[in-house]
Amino acid sequence: MMLLALIRKFITLALESERLERSSMQESRPARPVMLLLAIAFLVEAWVWDSFVALGRWLVALIPWDALKARIKAVIAVVPAPLALVIFVVPLAVVEPLKVVSVWLMATGHFALGVVGFILLQFLGVGLVAVVFDLTREKLLEMAWFAWTFAKVTAFHAFADQIIAPYKEAALRELRTLRQCARDYRARLAAVKDG
Repeated sequence: MMLLALIRKFITLALESERLERSSMQESRPARPVMLLLAIAFLVEAWVWDSFVALGRWLVALIPWDALKARIKAVIAVVPAPLALVIFVVPLAVVEPLKVVSVWLMATGHFALGVVGFILLQFLGVGLVAVVFDLTREKLLEMAWFAWTFAKVTAFHAFADQIIAPYKEAALRELRTLRQCARDYRARLAAVKDG
């Protein structure tokens, strides 16, 4: 009898503890708007990344350096993976300190110069890193930790895309509606002008 009461008390405490743990986890979970903003920021960065990879490929295709490109890929293919990581990180190591200089310029009264510099460095950094990553991807993925991180980032990209998809579709619908309204308005103006 006493054993049953003890078991009942233990089960009650365990259930209460689980309920409290679940409620505290829900309270600590970021709000949906915060997750939405993070997902949007992540997808914008990913879109910029993909755009710069495409732009980099297009620019490199314009330059008749096929032999040089082949040599670079051949060199990267034989270097150890940690050296490929160094090659991948060099653009970041160059650009990121310059961004600090841009922020310093903004803080010291050269706001326009700092903003322009920061934006240019952001695009340059993302572009360089995207192109270098495109060249070193296979070698970088040989490192288990990098492959794991890449898989997690890719999974988060898919997750963020799912979160944003309904909003993106709604924005596209609104944009199509706005374009149609503009066409209708221009047609009405043309009809008034002609009539």
